[in-house]
Amino acid sequence: MTIEEVIVTGSNIPTSEEVGPNPVLTLNRDFIDKSGQGTTVENLLKAQPVMNASGIPISNNADASGGPRGTASVSLRGFDPGATLVLIDGRRITPFPGNANSGAAFIDLFTLPITAVQSMEILKDGASTTYGADAVAGVINLKFYKDYRGAQLTLYYGDTLDKDAGLYSGDILFGTGDDKVSVVGDIFFYHHNSMFQRDRGNTQKGKFLSQNASPYNLEVSTAVALAAGAVFGTAGVPGQIPSDAGIRIFTTAPTGTNGLAPVNQYIFNTFKVRSNPVFGAILPGFNVNAFGGSFPEQERWGGYVSFNDKICNDQLQLYGDFYYADVKSHDELAPSATGPFQLPGQFAIFIPPHAPIAAGAEPPNTPSAAEVGAPPGAFNPFNPFGQFISGGSQARIADFGNRLFDNENEAWLSTIGIKGDKLFDGSWGYDGAFRYSQIQNISQTRDVNGPRFERILNANDSLFNPTSTDFIGQTIPYDPFNDFRVPIKTNLPLINFATLHAKNLSTSKLATLDLNIYTTDLLDLPGGPVGLALGGFFSRQTYEINPDDQGNIIHPQELGTGGVRRVKAGRKEVAFYGEIRVPIFSPKMGIPGLHSLEFGAGARFEEFRNNDTNVLVPKVVLRWQPFDEQLTIRSTWGEGFLEPSMTELYGPTVFGIGPSIFTPTGDINPETTVEGLSNKNLAPEHDRTWTGGFVYTPKWIPPQWGSLTFTVDFWDIERTGLVGLVAPQLIIDEFIAQGGMGLGSVKIITGTQQPKPGESAVLFDPEGTFVGVASPLLNGGKQDARGVDLELQYQIQTSVGTFTSLTRTTYLEDFVFAFPGSKQAFHVAGRSNADFIEGMFFGSVAGGDGWMRWRGIENLDWTWKNWDLNWTVHYIGGFREEVFAKQFDGIARLHYVKATWFTDASLSYSFIFPTPAESQPVAGYSKGGREVVTNKEGKAIETTATYSMPCWKTILNNTTFTVGVNNIFGEDPPHAAGPEFDNFLNKYPAFLYDNLGRFVYVRLIKKF
Repeated sequence: MTIEEVIVTGSNIPTSEEVGPNPVLTLNRDFIDKSGQGTTVENLLKAQPVMNASGIPISNNADASGGPRGTASVSLRGFDPGATLVLIDGRRITPFPGNANSGAAFIDLFTLPITAVQSMEILKDGASTTYGADAVAGVINLKFYKDYRGAQLTLYYGDTLDKDAGLYSGDILFGTGDDKVSVVGDIFFYHHNSMFQRDRGNTQKGKFLSQNASPYNLEVSTAVALAAGAVFGTAGVPGQIPSDAGIRIFTTAPTGTNGLAPVNQYIFNTFKVRSNPVFGAILPGFNVNAFGGSFPEQERWGGYVSFNDKICNDQLQLYGDFYYADVKSHDELAPSATGPFQLPGQFAIFIPPHAPIAAGAEPPNTPSAAEVGAPPGAFNPFNPFGQFISGGSQARIADFGNRLFDNENEAWLSTIGIKGDKLFDGSWGYDGAFRYSQIQNISQTRDVNGPRFERILNANDSLFNPTSTDFIGQTIPYDPFNDFRVPIKTNLPLINFATLHAKNLSTSKLATLDLNIYTTDLLDLPGGPVGLALGGFFSRQTYEINPDDQGNIIHPQELGTGGVRRVKAGRKEVAFYGEIRVPIFSPKMGIPGLHSLEFGAGARFEEFRNNDTNVLVPKVVLRWQPFDEQLTIRSTWGEGFLEPSMTELYGPTVFGIGPSIFTPTGDINPETTVEGLSNKNLAPEHDRTWTGGFVYTPKWIPPQWGSLTFTVDFWDIERTGLVGLVAPQLIIDEFIAQGGMGLGSVKIITGTQQPKPGESAVLFDPEGTFVGVASPLLNGGKQDARGVDLELQYQIQTSVGTFTSLTRTTYLEDFVFAFPGSKQAFHVAGRSNADFIEGMFFGSVAGGDGWMRWRGIENLDWTWKNWDLNWTVHYIGGFREEVFAKQFDGIARLHYVKATWFTDASLSYSFIFPTPAESQPVAGYSKGGREVVTNKEGKAIETTATYSMPCWKTILNNTTFTVGVNNIFGEDPPHAAGPEFDNFLNKYPAFLYDNLGRFVYVRLIKKF
């Protein structure tokens, strides 16, 4: 009997060892099918305990606060997605042409077809010398089908108990060939219906009520309001201005207004009138949960094919593969939120005065026509105030309906290569290939067109002039002062005119060329043969953003959103690497305590041609079996080097929101605008990774009692010089410490100018009101994480079937991070990643996630004859979150987000009807199933005619039916408050959980 040597993720040297020095988790096809999460790559990976906070979520991301819409990623150990390297068949693929919250690049899991995956390997260790110095937290390697015979049809349908998020999918897997040539392919289709926040009782109304409201929150001059009919009095009383009002005051039209309410019915307050009451609001803000999507609608289709031709047996083989995936997603978000009407870098929003005002004659303490870009003679007869309304006003343009986002990601990959094995003395081999991969993102948006919106607000625009060539058909302008629940008939044609339809294209391409030469027997030592691998790698990456004319940086037209500059960039990388495995002691030597001892070392040199940086990183591994094969002790240590991604260097500005307090005025803003800026001057980060543990498989357990394997792996990862955004509060505090004049490193921006690369800034509107920060990506951050992975596998065969139990859990002992430029580090294991500080880099104040200390999964499988019952229990640990932050309230108060248990189960039955055999003889047929007749001499002979099963057996033969339920007990996600006064939209950690509830499915697998 010969033992086959194979390449396992984490090394380029083939091995026959059952337990290697690198901690690798393997998910085979059988496990994927039984997991209940095997419909998509992202669902399967996100369920694994080694994944933690900060990945791009599958659901609840319509506002893109968790990362680009229509994408998903995972994060090993809770680092940002850029620290996890995702491979297909051991080779790189192009990242998505966008960035995660941290600015890091990532692989879009939506575009990876799980139907083509035969197995997955998760290397829970850095692999800097093998796959690249950027494999910081670990590697996920998807191994596609390469050798399959026959055909297989899979059909799947599932839906929630409420029947509002149906999923149906199907694929055909096929393969043919012989000992020389093989071809394998798969064609797939997948569709998942959408679900809205209003479809679940726990999210119908969020506690986050937005100050982007309808009727609008308007900022006006106190003097102008008094001139229009308001009087001093008590806040909240219609028509009365609070006595402590300054030179400006916030006001709103009454609820239910038809747009014609007089000023004496308006509500006035020193803060925005419509918002959360805890911020001093008099009326509730806008309930975005009544409109927003929770789970996006998704549709995917595509195909995969691979071939292998043994031109000269194993010594020379030509191989290749190709796949194409078209992934569409549809998200909906509550109607357009303007944010502050005047925000640096964005289109200025304004409502013209009741009557035209000559330039330079605007009332004191009001925006001027020049500041807001108003044309001469602009007016709106529905404005009850004699001024341009802009500045800190905020609105929800709800008459226009939901914002619609349609994303299409077209991904394709092609590989062509040659490989050989058993060369020279039989121990040498090689593998080299060229691969090209590409993703094109087509992003379409329906929103409000800002310039057109301003035109319909202006009664003096040519749209309303019957003699003009662009006359719109009416002389009445848009009335913005109504409650959206009281629609105005004359507004409808104007809404159609001012609706934006934008289409942006982004493309990421990666071409790689690699060659790996290896031997399993370079020379013989007393401990065994020495293994060696040497290789080289070249890549060229290009990155392009081509925004719609309505969304470019020069003339941004989407209301409340900044423009995107066109980007076209690229870079080249060259790498050389080597790896050696040296057996020191072997079982043949018979040395007590040194049954087997193996040492390995590797090094990788990388050079990036775009910025002339290079690095040499080492890695060492140790594998020791002190007594026999029952106990294996292993350890690894290595260094890494992470070059800034293309999006970090050249990507567009990313707009987000977060809480802050502007200390000079004491103003608390839960929706501070944060402009995340790329930086072409970034330097690489440096990393260090260590793992150590053991695998114990006791042989003293009698076979009738089953088999047991226990695995423990400790790990520790350090990242220095980390690229990250500067926390908004740090920018504000530094600005104040420098005198608050913008003369230091933190600048002041009030217009359309942009900060220089790497420059921080505070943003003010022209009236001097603080509205946000510009936060650049900088080097200098730090992250440290350490913990332990535990695994217990037990299997026993009985007279009533085989029982298998697999328990895996991960404990996060500590996670420390510091922002670039910060003098303080934060210990956040067991904490939310959306708190006052953390949310500025990892999570989002609108979503929610957390660094769980404990996460685990238990798979219990029972197989008996043709039956297979699988029971899976998921444990998701709890974490603490800030309800009150000391920076805001002078006190700190924490809320504990409870741990949860979710249970899945599936039951399968396989129809298998064997052909006639001696154990099941059929009269008139041989054991091989051929008809037996008597010849002229009276002898029984076989004919070519074969026994045929009945039609119903033929149809059902080799067919497996499965019925399953995910979340059997219909558990709701745990309650989460969010930072500052129940600020979460969903009232649960929406980036960690979905809200689908109990999900029932059926699946059919038919093999031909």
